[in-house]
Amino acid sequence: MSRRSKRKRQRFIVIIVALLLILFLLIFKTINGNTKNNPDTSTTLPNDNKEPIEEVKDNEIKEIKISPDIYTASTGETIDLSNFKIEAVYKSGKTEEINENISFITNGNILKNENDKIIVSDNALTADSGILSISYEGVTSDITIKIFNTLQDNINEEGMVTNESAYDMVVNKSRNLSSSYVPEDLVPLDGIPTTLQNPEVNQLRKVAYEALKELFLKAKEEKSFELYARSGYRSYNTQADLYNSYVSNHGQEAADKFSAKPGQSEHQTGLAMDITCEAMNFLLDDTFFDTEEGKWVAENAHRFGFIIRYPKGKEDITGYQYEPWHLRYVGETIATEIYENQLTLEEYFEQ
Repeated sequence: MSRRSKRKRQRFIVIIVALLLILFLLIFKTINGNTKNNPDTSTTLPNDNKEPIEEVKDNEIKEIKISPDIYTASTGETIDLSNFKIEAVYKSGKTEEINENISFITNGNILKNENDKIIVSDNALTADSGILSISYEGVTSDITIKIFNTLQDNINEEGMVTNESAYDMVVNKSRNLSSSYVPEDLVPLDGIPTTLQNPEVNQLRKVAYEALKELFLKAKEEKSFELYARSGYRSYNTQADLYNSYVSNHGQEAADKFSAKPGQSEHQTGLAMDITCEAMNFLLDDTFFDTEEGKWVAENAHRFGFIIRYPKGKEDITGYQYEPWHLRYVGETIATEIYENQLTLEEYFEQ
């Protein structure tokens, strides 16, 4: 072969190799580009990523579910968390009952945390409520704690009331106050019209005084009625003298229908007031209800936290004759429920 032919052949081979190399590069680039734009979902990488994502979802808590979410407790009660069914609800839909690593926050006014125990305050009254917050792994849910004291909760074996200073206390012919009980927060009836000069009966516990003052004010503002306070707080000894005089004048059977024995009088609580008006000649009589003032009081006393303690037709329950003039402070919530349902105080606490 001539030298010229040999060079020609070498150039041809170089061109062919160059073309093949260019073709190979083009094919590789095309395949690589398609792989990036359309990844193969059958590869192990996406599958490896799915499992951790699903695992995180399964273990993420959506809410804490508590049953019951409303719990009734009595004053001074220690509440055990075992009274509740507490469940963690996960985002996956899975639920799991939990009993450990639970923390709680209490409402300081009604509920207290003492040595990791949930205790209802000794000052809590019926119709009060507090919030108990339960937390688990950063998620919190609330329980409403409602206070309700039954008649059996606050009396001892001798028939003595054990919650003498509570506004929701009940005293009657079977529930006695001690002879030494005197409310600590008695105040004079300043700014309230009175009919008697005796300073003892012109007193009430502060919360009842403030409420009565507002009731008298609204009666005057809304209806131009002038109401008068006749007899509020009476000590054990004063009640004893009063009851004995009624027995002497009317006999015990008659006296027991309208006068309480010492220790059984609502007046000793400092939460009761007998009221009257000029139309009654400032006396106490069941015809008070027939006056415009008496009707207004019967329909509006609950707005200020008072009830007609001895209503008509309930004598067999209260043990006393109808007394439309006798008001007892129990707080607006209880008073409104009693008024709306036409209950006595005894019936309310037996619900």
